[in-house]
Amino acid sequence: MRALRLLLPLMWWVWAAQALAQDPHIQRLAQELHSKESGIRAEAARALGRASQAQSVLLLRQALPGEPSAAVRLVMVRALREITFLRYPGYPEALRALEAQSSDAVEADEGVRLKATEALWEAAKKDLLDPVPFLRRNLGDRSPRLRLAAVEMLRKLGTPATVDALGQAALDNTQPETIRLKAIEALGAVAQDDLGPVGRQVQQANIEMARRFAGEPLVPVSSLAQRHQLQIRYLSALLREPRASSSLALRAVKSVGQVKDRSSVPILQEVIARHPDEAVRLQATKVLSHVLARQYE
Repeated sequence: MRALRLLLPLMWWVWAAQALAQDPHIQRLAQELHSKESGIRAEAARALGRASQAQSVLLLRQALPGEPSAAVRLVMVRALREITFLRYPGYPEALRALEAQSSDAVEADEGVRLKATEALWEAAKKDLLDPVPFLRRNLGDRSPRLRLAAVEMLRKLGTPATVDALGQAALDNTQPETIRLKAIEALGAVAQDDLGPVGRQVQQANIEMARRFAGEPLVPVSSLAQRHQLQIRYLSALLREPRASSSLALRAVKSVGQVKDRSSVPILQEVIARHPDEAVRLQATKVLSHVLARQYE
């Protein structure tokens, strides 16, 4: 099996090289990718995107690292995006190339990185890849614009898998306050399927019964996770941070109100008793009343 995994990439490269040698049109575009004229290189990249063959991806990937013009690299990224979006042959390799160009460790130009990130986001919406790893990486991008875009995409995704990335961004003192505010806001907006205490007891009984009879439970074990509590832990940590501004604290309290989980009662009581800002204390009082009232709904 290991030998097969090693052999498959080699077979792909051999096949692509053979196809390149057999297609005069692609061969001409390959030569034009190395022209001294940036306009010719850009047009060759566009043509390769339209050709949408596996060897198009091979040529674009080979040309990207040595391409001196950010404008031409942007055209190449758009060509790879088109191949990926339409799932033409070679699109998995195009995804790898886009992932590389979305990283500031590989691509120096902010605009190119942003376009590659947007292409990956489109691919994620088509279930072609998991977006959380590259968005988490982009939270450390040298460009605040890219970091903010990552937070906004994580919010749009809104799955439990985004909580850790958003929570870490919210607590990161090296981030600008605007990014931390957006991360805190996104934390409160994450949709969670939390069954609550009674629901978890019912699910636990079902799982135990299934194990007793060596059967499959009707619900996954993961459904027992107290998911809202992870959000509350991150928000609580921020509210206990001495250096957190009143703006951050107020936004955190509002996000706690969006989550509306009973596990937030201790931190809300703590904020009401100790926070120096009256506006934050008043907001915490409102949120606490809503959280306590929810148990009777």
